[in-house]
Amino acid sequence: MADLGDVAPLRLTHHSWNGALSFCNHTWVLPRSHKVVGAMPLFHDEPANCWASGWNLGDQLARQRRWNSGVRGDPVVAWKAAYTGETVNEFLSQSTAPRSEVTQLTIRDIDSLDCAQLVQRFPRVAWLHLHGRLGLLSAAGELNRLVSLQGISIIDLFGMTREDRLQPQCVAKLESVDLYSIPAEYASAMHSIWRPEIPAGTYVSILRARKPEWVEENRSNPLREWDGREQISATTYKRAVAQYKTTRNAILQVFVAEPADIQLTRAEEIGRAYGEAFNRLDRRSVFIETVEREELFAALDHIVNEAEARYGPGLEGARDSLISGVESVRDW
Repeated sequence: MADLGDVAPLRLTHHSWNGALSFCNHTWVLPRSHKVVGAMPLFHDEPANCWASGWNLGDQLARQRRWNSGVRGDPVVAWKAAYTGETVNEFLSQSTAPRSEVTQLTIRDIDSLDCAQLVQRFPRVAWLHLHGRLGLLSAAGELNRLVSLQGISIIDLFGMTREDRLQPQCVAKLESVDLYSIPAEYASAMHSIWRPEIPAGTYVSILRARKPEWVEENRSNPLREWDGREQISATTYKRAVAQYKTTRNAILQVFVAEPADIQLTRAEEIGRAYGEAFNRLDRRSVFIETVEREELFAALDHIVNEAEARYGPGLEGARDSLISGVESVRDW
């Protein structure tokens, strides 16, 4: 403790901070890479009104020191990389040297990803974030070769089995396991093997374990994220998906059975029915907030995109009519 010298609160003035004290709530699990060196009296007793997703100790101090030295932009860091699923697969297919400098890797919109190739090209990754679109993660057991791994996040990816679970003896530095919407078999195996590691400093969050039937049923369901969301009951979710399917079928039928001169009129009628249906659902139990509203419109885009893929481009008029119908009646 004596090595710390005179400790004072950190006041933030960088970027949009206006001199507020730097303090926040952290997860209760002390990461295994951290060490308690002692205790000090509190500088004040006000509660923090912000929460950190990770500990990241020293981050705000580094940002403030850069600001004080006149550096206004964040530095370019070679150790951080971000890809989409498409771009990373293109990179993995090339004969290039491994990116050993990358320690923080984020890959989004994954449809398929070979973990064996990933480990070969990014051998020193410490923080790995994989976000899928109900995508397929193959050879996931190869992630055990990432001996520097400290944190892993896997969302909406499938194909992993019990045998693919991460082993504490292989990834001994792992201090954060965050899994959401993954195979039930894999979720169970990861929970069993990592829950005992919590006292040693591994934060574990495993939510929305999915069975194969769920994956098959929801692969083309743009509202699937509503399943299990806090303010959305199971009944509301089922009714919402049923209404989405009704709207989808009606729109696709328009382009099969209706002549071009009345397609726009029918699209607007279907939009009104969609808007009114969700008015009724929201009156039963208020659940449509900003995010849900955006997702409801994104679901309509998904329908029109599917129609264009089937019947060809040029359906912007129908898209506009559909949205116009919704806007004319919606209360959400």
